[in-house]
Amino acid sequence: DEVDRRKVVVLVSKVANPFKYGVVLDPGHGGIDKGTNLGNLYEKDIVLRIVEYMVQDLRYNGCKVTLTRDSDILNSLRQVTDIVNNTNPDVFLSVHVNSNKDVKCTGISTYYYSPDGSQKTERLNFAKILQSNAIKDDQWKDMGVISNNLMVLRQSNVPCALIECGFISNAEDRDKLQKEEVLKRLAHNMNMGILEYLKSSK
Repeated sequence: DEVDRRKVVVLVSKVANPFKYGVVLDPGHGGIDKGTNLGNLYEKDIVLRIVEYMVQDLRYNGCKVTLTRDSDILNSLRQVTDIVNNTNPDVFLSVHVNSNKDVKCTGISTYYYSPDGSQKTERLNFAKILQSNAIKDDQWKDMGVISNNLMVLRQSNVPCALIECGFISNAEDRDKLQKEEVLKRLAHNMNMGILEYLKSSK
């Protein structure tokens, strides 16, 4: 009947139009590694929720998404970069939450690193685009783009960045990180940054 014919057309269309881009997302920490935490609020849980909000929208926009974890498990940094390099995506993003002994520290920052100068233009450009999109809503302070020799960035063979989504040690940031609507907006804005970079780099 008509409904079955429509289903067939949709399935054929999916096969004929494969994903345009590959993205690996890494919700930092997991398992026994809680990440930064305050009371019963753990970085590992916050970043997993953010990443879960990112997945469907990226897929809808033509990205094949691979997660380094989709549950409360711990991967070593080597396992994370092995997933990235074996998948060989167009872009890799590791998502974290920050903390500081100075409780006044607040905001979002994005890290990049270019080992031996390789992919410097691409990595810096990705970090800048990601940062500018991430801070668009909810009055996040712009902590800027920072070069840092982090293993997940150094050992990954593709354009990549690590984003610190606010400070759990700061009362205002901590309040935002406990609101699902804020996490959803943050996820959406980071997706917009990823897509903007991917479209500009092709």
